[in-house]
Amino acid sequence: MKPNMIVDTRGLFCPMPVIKTSEALKKLDPGSVVEVISDDPAIELDMPAWCDSQGHIIKSVTKVSGVVKFLVQKREESSK
Repeated sequence: MKPNMIVDTRGLFCPMPVIKTSEALKKLDPGSVVEVISDDPAIELDMPAWCDSQGHIIKSVTKVSGVVKFLVQKREESSK
């Protein structure tokens, strides 16, 4: 799955990776995908919790050498 946008939040810590992801998704159409890159240790808990609360879908998660990459798909509806 190819992302529509990449959000590199390395060096930023909670809550900034989620805030930057939220700002990016607001600019995109429903169904679009953002790749989020983070080295924040809390991101593995924060991103799934935030996506669940907002209705976004995590399509994949990879972790290499302390860097986590999420593919997050924007929810299809705009009611939240």
